[in-house]
Amino acid sequence: MTIPELFERSIGSMPREAALSWWTPQLQRNVSTAALADKVRRFAAGLLALGLRKGDRVLLISENRPEWAATDYATAFAGGILVPVYVSLTPDQLHYILENSGARYAVASTQALLDKLLAAAHDVPNLSQVIVIDQDAAAEDVMHFDSVCAMGDDLLKGSPNAWKEPAARLKIDDVATIIYTSGTTGPPKGVMLSHGNLTSNVKVLCETLEFCPDDVTLSFLPLCHVTQRLADYCYFHRGARIVYVALDHVSAALKAVRPTTFPGVPRVFEKARDAILARAADRPAPLRALFRWGLEVGREMAGARLEGRDPGAWLKLRHALADRLVLSKVRQGLGGRLRFAVCGGAPLSPEVARFFLSFGLTILEGYGLTETTVLSINRHGRMAPGTVGPPLDGMELRMEEDGEILVRGPGVARGYYLDVKRTERDFQDGWFRTGDLGRLDDRGNLVITGRKKELLVTSGGKKVPPALIEHSLLAHDLISQAILVGDGRKFISALLVPDRAKVKARCKEMNLDADGSSFEALLRRREVEALFEPIISAVNRGLSRFEQIKKFVLLPDEFTIEGGELTPTMKVRRQVVEQKYRHLIEPLYLEPKEA
Repeated sequence: MTIPELFERSIGSMPREAALSWWTPQLQRNVSTAALADKVRRFAAGLLALGLRKGDRVLLISENRPEWAATDYATAFAGGILVPVYVSLTPDQLHYILENSGARYAVASTQALLDKLLAAAHDVPNLSQVIVIDQDAAAEDVMHFDSVCAMGDDLLKGSPNAWKEPAARLKIDDVATIIYTSGTTGPPKGVMLSHGNLTSNVKVLCETLEFCPDDVTLSFLPLCHVTQRLADYCYFHRGARIVYVALDHVSAALKAVRPTTFPGVPRVFEKARDAILARAADRPAPLRALFRWGLEVGREMAGARLEGRDPGAWLKLRHALADRLVLSKVRQGLGGRLRFAVCGGAPLSPEVARFFLSFGLTILEGYGLTETTVLSINRHGRMAPGTVGPPLDGMELRMEEDGEILVRGPGVARGYYLDVKRTERDFQDGWFRTGDLGRLDDRGNLVITGRKKELLVTSGGKKVPPALIEHSLLAHDLISQAILVGDGRKFISALLVPDRAKVKARCKEMNLDADGSSFEALLRRREVEALFEPIISAVNRGLSRFEQIKKFVLLPDEFTIEGGELTPTMKVRRQVVEQKYRHLIEPLYLEPKEA
């Protein structure tokens, strides 16, 4: 099946008045399936009128909104290849993708993104037309989205079916999209995903997960990332209502839109957990005690369900009371209708998954790369926190001797655009080398143990996968972010970003902030450093001696996309972090001077 065929099936079987919505705290704009189909038809015809030929690349830089979906589907109907990019890219990064992809057309949503696109488009001879979506955005030689649709109207007057004739000639092995990986190191790679890669993944996900026509979902992860794009394909295909919302507005949207399901990344759920705990900590002492009791009862019930055992009459009774007094109120704070959420993009701490399960909220963690689409995911009824579930039907796994995960199946990409050498290296005999390390547990669930390239190898030759140790650190509420360092060194150290609100609250209790010290100054206090030593000791108790954290340093500022420490999908760029904080890392390894 191709993307156009998937679209026509979805439109035909699930017509609805609010298929897509664009939500802000000030307004909401709904788009029906009929209106979307009309926009796709007209814009596809407009692209053909502009001269788009099969295989031409169309670059799209836009926030999540209805026109993103319209551009995606219209490009496919016209026989083009969509090249979606992150709105956070710099002009230099955007320039590289414009050149490397050979894009003939480019679509920007707003004036700010149009300005960035035009700044990046200098000396790019392959780019023939730039299009902008917002009516109040403009620049010389730039066409408006609606003007391209009007060109399509003229074409359709003489040939009503011209807009979908290229789609009828598409094959499932034809490239549908080139997605440039954000990359934690080096220039981005253009991953070629075919129509069959995408639609086969949608089919098996819809068969595996409990999507339904009554679902209302939030779409806030960047649509240029394969996780959100596949999720939106699934939701649209199953008749759900997709609500586009900015990441900054997710908290408000949870209460106003009251979604039933949505995909997220670990950082979203970590921040939600921290917010719930912070609100509980601000309540009077009796209510704090009630919250702790309710949470503990919820944990007991979640444990029984995970282990598949009867909780017994006494636990059921206590849980019913805890749910009425505590647990249900937390769910109401998240809209009250959330059936489940999906987490991908990076490993989710098992503690975070169990925390939400304690309140009756299921987070199904999955795994996949741009090159593989979704590879595995937890299922309802057989959740296993700490794993990414069993492989999806049709996806095969193989583990190398060093633990690297290899995968093959219908969701695996065709290779890297214009990069034969890297394609031959990573795609061998149908198998893709993920670069991730993992194993299968005794129930067939995949456990990700680290990233091959991120292994820390001490000067003594010991190999330390940092991810699981970092997850153990993040289970403690005083720590917001954590990165291990120690590659080529005698021992492992940690860079810790404390939770600002919680540390300041602890400092207030200890009367350490009476002089109005800055947060950075507080972190230099010996009393504050001492708060983290028991956390390090507790984590170290579960580690081999060579894995243990010997020293740590507290950082005052969170890692951010804007600061360059995080990719647009919130993965940590370790090299960037280590370079930025080299002045703090080096003293950790200085030999003590002899007397």
